[in-house]
Amino acid sequence: MRNRSWFLFALLSLMAACATPPITPPPEFVELKDPGEGYRAVTADDARLRVRNLDDETAADAKFWAGTLRSDLAQRGYEAVGEGAIADQTGVQGQWLEWVANEQGERVGYLVAVWPRTKGLVWPRPYLQVVEFMARDAIYKQRIDAVKKALGSVQK
Repeated sequence: MRNRSWFLFALLSLMAACATPPITPPPEFVELKDPGEGYRAVTADDARLRVRNLDDETAADAKFWAGTLRSDLAQRGYEAVGEGAIADQTGVQGQWLEWVANEQGERVGYLVAVWPRTKGLVWPRPYLQVVEFMARDAIYKQRIDAVKKALGSVQK
């Protein structure tokens, strides 16, 4: 009987962990429950927050991916605003980059943060966990500090 209770406890704990969002967003954000890719949340004034996992067969570190993003975004006309290291909820170091751009005649702010991860117990496979935040310039400036603070809540 004790083994059955332990198994049930472990199963319920696993289910609860799976239901936990990968980030604790600022209070103004509401999670979208539609079938879109990854975790997505929005505000009433159209600020957008997204967390997704991307396969990474290179197993490169966060600095490599920050450099890759830096090159790609600069080539697409984004202007760098800032960058830095950020620790997730468990202390794993990632990198964030902040950009501005003109899209469809409007100035927008864009933040991207990336953490290299592994999944799988028997055959570990590398992947990237990516957090993106985007909003029109005035809204972005109002919300960016809270979003940067929320990056510390990111979990695998």
